[in-house]
Amino acid sequence: MLRRLWLFRAFLFLGITACAAPAAPATPTSRPPTPAPRRTVSPTPVSGPPQVTLKNFAFRPAELEVVVGTTVEWINQEESASHTVTSGTPDYPSGVFDSGRLRPGDSFRFTFQQPGTYEYFCAIHPRMRGRIIVKPAPGAGYGD
Repeated sequence: MLRRLWLFRAFLFLGITACAAPAAPATPTSRPPTPAPRRTVSPTPVSGPPQVTLKNFAFRPAELEVVVGTTVEWINQEESASHTVTSGTPDYPSGVFDSGRLRPGDSFRFTFQQPGTYEYFCAIHPRMRGRIIVKPAPGAGYGD
């Protein structure tokens, strides 16, 4: 019994001293270690429709490409100016969509059901113009 106790204490002592022992010194190399490659982390996309902001009397982005069935949201981020999102051009409004007056903080959504290029403008500030390019959904058969 004494022998077992003595062996147990010896193993315990060796185990503790082994854990506390300093690590072996690193051997010098001829070149510095290569840093690990940097990993870029992309933010998680916010769910919801693609957005166009109305800010500084401009649509941003001025052009957006989407697929058929996509709902686009326009958000007026001006501090004090109202705007509209009106399809067509100032000389030829198409009547496809019209938000009416959007006050600061207001938004408007429209779902594009047909492929094509949709020009739009602000009826209050006609120099503000934008474009939505609607592509067929993959495998939809439009012109395939």
